[in-house]
Amino acid sequence: MGSPFFFVENVFSIAQFPLHLVTGNEEPAGNEAFRVADGRRSALDAWTSITLNAAAYLQTVCDRPRAANMVALDRGHNLGGKEVQLQCSDDGFTTVQTVADIVIPAASAPGSPDDAFGVVTEEGAWLYRFPARASYAWRLNVPAMGAGLKPKIVGLWLGLGYAPDYFQLPAGPGQGQLLGAESTSDAGWVGRGVVVYRRESTIALQLPSLFDYDDLARYHLEGHYAGAGRPMWVCFDDAQADRTFLAIAPLGKHGFARQPRWFYPAVELPYEEHEAVRN
Repeated sequence: MGSPFFFVENVFSIAQFPLHLVTGNEEPAGNEAFRVADGRRSALDAWTSITLNAAAYLQTVCDRPRAANMVALDRGHNLGGKEVQLQCSDDGFTTVQTVADIVIPAASAPGSPDDAFGVVTEEGAWLYRFPARASYAWRLNVPAMGAGLKPKIVGLWLGLGYAPDYFQLPAGPGQGQLLGAESTSDAGWVGRGVVVYRRESTIALQLPSLFDYDDLARYHLEGHYAGAGRPMWVCFDDAQADRTFLAIAPLGKHGFARQPRWFYPAVELPYEEHEAVRN
């Protein structure tokens, strides 16, 4: 059994970091670079380049050095089986350092984000974790993909993941709700339209120190996730990271509190799967 992790920070998000400059080498109308970090999961809301079979990139120039140790591509990208390069620079990409050069797996399989090629989730997202480093600018470079092809990226995350030691009980990584419209006839027969299974439960944490709250949990969970309602990747076990999913906080009251039988902050943080795939 592995450890859990959350991933919500994104240096490509101008909502999170308004002073960052996010660009692509080409940005056709309707497919601008900012779309990769707007939180939408529609294949119609994506970045792509213009020129076929040519190297392309997305980059963010930060307001100060920003550290990262995780990268993710949401479902809907067309980079399965293709090479991508995560790069950084401190001088406007005059000098480029390659953080990772990876061929993204073409299909989902059990695995960890720490694997050599990362892990593809059951719905087709890709996550990769690497040793943390800081830089003024970051770039995802896609070498030429082949005749008639160009990259398409629906969602891109790059930033620091948060990995607490473990979750407390209750824990229900498979819990959810079957949603849809139905009607019942006079004879008691039930008719349904399209249904979707949306994962819903809580994340229970009892922090082991005030440091974990002040420097980690408060920033990632109360700041970005619950406080701003930003989508967050949730993994209950990084040895089975192919089961990672994207979640948002439901409307309502959230946050850590000190409890009678636990000195440090604790929480049962609710989540709902964000834009779950229809069955």
